[in-house]
Amino acid sequence: MLYPKEKYLESEAFPFAAFPYPTLPERPLTPHTHDFIELVYVADGRGEHLYKGHSFPVSKGDIFVIPPGVEHDYRVIGSAPLKVYNILFVPSFLDAELQALSKVSSFVNFFYVEPFLRQKTDFESHLKLSFLEAKEVQLRLERIIEEFDRKALGYRISIKALLIELLVWLSRCYDERLVQLQFRPDDASIRELCEFLAFHYAEPFHLEDVCQMCGMSKTSFTSKFKQTIGKTFTEYRNEVRIHASLKWLRETDEQIIRVAELVGVGDLSYYNKLFKQFIGMPPREFRKKYRSSP
Repeated sequence: MLYPKEKYLESEAFPFAAFPYPTLPERPLTPHTHDFIELVYVADGRGEHLYKGHSFPVSKGDIFVIPPGVEHDYRVIGSAPLKVYNILFVPSFLDAELQALSKVSSFVNFFYVEPFLRQKTDFESHLKLSFLEAKEVQLRLERIIEEFDRKALGYRISIKALLIELLVWLSRCYDERLVQLQFRPDDASIRELCEFLAFHYAEPFHLEDVCQMCGMSKTSFTSKFKQTIGKTFTEYRNEVRIHASLKWLRETDEQIIRVAELVGVGDLSYYNKLFKQFIGMPPREFRKKYRSSP
């Protein structure tokens, strides 16, 4: 399904739109493309972004860009809506400004890279904003949306200025991440470990193994991991495992105990406890609610 700019953007003279959009749990899947750029900020809720045939978790604080012509959609997880802010515009909307900004490498990296596609660190595919950054971005987006809704005198000039300011601010956030990784090699090794876990989450290695992989003592690794990722190694690996199990529950008839084993959780009661903790419902209820059609 193509979402055309004529339907979603204001006009040919001002090809732009901005609005909050709550995706409800009962909303049917509607994979679609569009002929405009979509800047997305996840303000609340939990779900999956279905992008080029792959599924990626999204939650509060994620911000990313979907270029024209790429098929994508969202699936809500849990009973609460997935609340996102959408900024839509065609590339020519900021033609002169984007040409100037393209000389800034961090802007190019954040704005043009296809989100969730490259198998590198999180910073090369999208931005996960900190609590304070998320507050800042939401305020900026609400100012843009208010201008677009009110359409007061000079609103088009104001919107362009606010949008450019937002994009520059996001590029600075991205650039700060790169600087942090460059001068804090421990962070880089931890993020490489997270990339490794994305493919090897079911393997039964222990904390001592990952400490050795990162070249750190147990005390140093535990502290650095929590500081860098915002949760313990065990919490992070459990979250990765539970998310990986969603596909098995949706798309296969495997028994739940077998699904737990496939993602590296050998104890069914522990898997059920983790699943409800991260997803908000038991795995059996999730399978019944989100089971893919044959």
